[in-house]
Amino acid sequence: AASSGSQTKAPGSAGGYLLSRSQLGQLDATIWASYVASLFVRGEKYRAHMSDAMMRKFRDQVQSPDYIPNLQYELFKKGELLSAEYLRKRTDQFLLQMEASPSFYHLGGLERNTVSLGDALMRKTWHVIQAPAGKFFITSDCPVTTVELVDGQVKPGAGFGREHTAIILSVTPEHLFVAASPQITWKSVGDPKLVDSVNLLTIQFAHRRVYSHVNSPEIKTLVDTEINKIVFGVNAFLPATQN
Repeated sequence: AASSGSQTKAPGSAGGYLLSRSQLGQLDATIWASYVASLFVRGEKYRAHMSDAMMRKFRDQVQSPDYIPNLQYELFKKGELLSAEYLRKRTDQFLLQMEASPSFYHLGGLERNTVSLGDALMRKTWHVIQAPAGKFFITSDCPVTTVELVDGQVKPGAGFGREHTAIILSVTPEHLFVAASPQITWKSVGDPKLVDSVNLLTIQFAHRRVYSHVNSPEIKTLVDTEINKIVFGVNAFLPATQN
């Protein structure tokens, strides 16, 4: 669904300095990087993907014939002698509890993942791009998008840590934040084609809702045909062996 509404609210002085294109100090830069990272990891789309992926991984681990003996040995080294039957029963109970609460893994890794993605942002070169006259940026319920730009190809849904990944966030209808490789040149005022490409990417990343500060039939048409085309774990953010 497309909705009219406010754009992403930048945090405190960091956002203000960023939009004025002033040089950020280390503290403000760290705050901004953490803010952008948290917008990504707190989203429903990311939460669902991570919960599903980690549940499958943990289920595979506990079903391995070596899991209980290895766990038993690790606990024994810490001074606990527990039977294999007891550990299997507790593991099965733990697995059932996690399956009943899909957010378990997401919440458990929230701080760690935010720090990790924030560090990846800090290693990139930052830009603020202004929309040209007559154009504007939109946002969504999955506001942080990524695209890999290499050898003339554009690959949406690339990992934050990849060298050629650009991390993109619409901050206001007039301003776009980009963290990218220093090898790529970005103009301070984007051309109309850039705005259209970013807005399409935003819609494709969106989970259920897209937000615009004005009602736009053109945006609504794109939402109707393109929303949620980028699916985490299917055609985006795939393990390295699947790329």
